[in-house]
Amino acid sequence: MSRENTPLLPTSQPEEDERRQELIGLVWMAFTSLGFSFSSLFVKLSGASFPPLEIVFSRSIVQFLFAFCGCLYQGVHPFGKRELVFGLIIRGFAGAFGLALFYVAVANLPLADATVLFFMGPIFTAILARLVLKESFGPFDQLASFTSLFGVGLIAKPEFIFGENTSHEIDPQQRLIGVVAALLGAVMSAIAYVTVRKMGRGVPPLVHVVYFGAVSTVFSLFGTLTFEKPSMPVNSTQWVYLAMVGLTAFAGQVMLTKGLQLSPAGPGTLMRNFDVVFAFVFGILIFHETPDRFTIGGAILIIGSTVAMGLHKWRLSVASSRG
Repeated sequence: MSRENTPLLPTSQPEEDERRQELIGLVWMAFTSLGFSFSSLFVKLSGASFPPLEIVFSRSIVQFLFAFCGCLYQGVHPFGKRELVFGLIIRGFAGAFGLALFYVAVANLPLADATVLFFMGPIFTAILARLVLKESFGPFDQLASFTSLFGVGLIAKPEFIFGENTSHEIDPQQRLIGVVAALLGAVMSAIAYVTVRKMGRGVPPLVHVVYFGAVSTVFSLFGTLTFEKPSMPVNSTQWVYLAMVGLTAFAGQVMLTKGLQLSPAGPGTLMRNFDVVFAFVFGILIFHETPDRFTIGGAILIIGSTVAMGLHKWRLSVASSRG
């Protein structure tokens, strides 16, 4: 009897461990939303006094220093294994460009609009995961992606469809810049996400943050000195805003990388939708940005599509693991 029963443990235990790791990853992804939501809040507050790339620089230098010191404290090589350096640099560049583009979107759009458009990222992640990681992207995923495009149109409010003065407080040219920046930022975030997944769990989360912080620091410093007029904080409030951008983002970045390593690409990014809820709350309570029916409708379409896609992929993953 013991011989008949012993094979059951080795075959079922790995599945249980894998499920447990994926669940932990999803929890990390959910907590990530809190850190990044507060970071976006402080970006919006800082945007009244500083240009976007200078805010990126302040965030990046804080992240790099904290991550580098964290690696030394944990006895981890800050720059990782030699064979993974190229992938880490790609992840750093994608993250840096995506971050800068998102900050441009936040500066030109209401916080909720910028956040919702940036959350086209899961759609782009699913498409890229199909090409790079060979994950499924069937008819249901294609339908969800197509539906989300209608949501983009509702939030973008192009004049040739909606007419003039639909956005009221925002200049059409300014809105166009914000929309394009948010969508391009979402593409770059998808590249960063899939790169992390491609490298697997062998890279400590802090190493990812070191590369992201280093590349972002160099990129944003060059951009600030070349294209913008940098300015120093003039009071303690501005210093606090800039510092909190970096500190809250650092916490979010560590949790994000850990979550991406443990959770599947589709369901993992699904948990980040909590960001949108916080964005609407912050926008209404702090910035008095009341979303109109088009923004709310677009948010429902985009978030609904990403949620549906994530749940669909999760169901397929569970079904395939059960054989």
